[in-house]
Amino acid sequence: MLYYRLTNFYQNHRRYVKSVDEGQLKGQNKTAAQLESDGGCTPLTTAPNGKPYYPCGLIANSLFNDTFQPPVLLNVGGSSASNETYNMTAQDINWSSDASRFGKTTYTNDQVMPPPNWMLKYPNGYDDEHPIPDLSTWYEFQVWMRTAGLPTFSKLALRNPNDIMKAGTYQVDIDLSSLSQPNTR
Repeated sequence: MLYYRLTNFYQNHRRYVKSVDEGQLKGQNKTAAQLESDGGCTPLTTAPNGKPYYPCGLIANSLFNDTFQPPVLLNVGGSSASNETYNMTAQDINWSSDASRFGKTTYTNDQVMPPPNWMLKYPNGYDDEHPIPDLSTWYEFQVWMRTAGLPTFSKLALRNPNDIMKAGTYQVDIDLSSLSQPNTR
C-alpha cells in the first residue's frame, strides 16, 4: 500500500467539515437556491455566474491532487535496462462503508461549475472533453472526503492486493496533476 502524508492541514476545522452537501455527493440534482438555503456548502456553494459548484464545499475544493506513478524497482539483476514496475491501483482504496455515500450525478455539464481549485483540469468548466466526474467510481476523491481528525494524517493512494513487493530500491514519480480522476492503474 502507498500512502501520502500531510502535516499541519486541519481537515477537522469546524467550518471545513461542515462545508459539504451529502445529497449532492449521492447524485441529487440540487439547484443553487436549494444549496444556498441548506447552507451546507458555505462558502463555496455557487459560482459567480450563479451556477452551483459540483461538488460544492471546501472539502471538495481542497482535493489533494498529486498523482503517484506505480513504483519502479531499479537495477533488477544489476542492470538499469531491466527496471521492473510494481503495478498498483487506486481501485478500492476507499473504505467499503463510504461506497453508499457517493453516487453518479444527474447534473449535466452545463448546469454546474467545477470548484475554483479544479480550474486546471476544467479550464472551461465541464464540457464534452472534460465531463463531470463520476464520484461513485472516483476512489481518490472518496478517500479525500473522509476528513481526518488530526492535523497530521496519512491517506491511502495506491495498493496492490495481489503481488508481494520485492526488496530493493524503488522510484516513485509524483506529479502535480490537474486532478486525476477515476484511476484504474
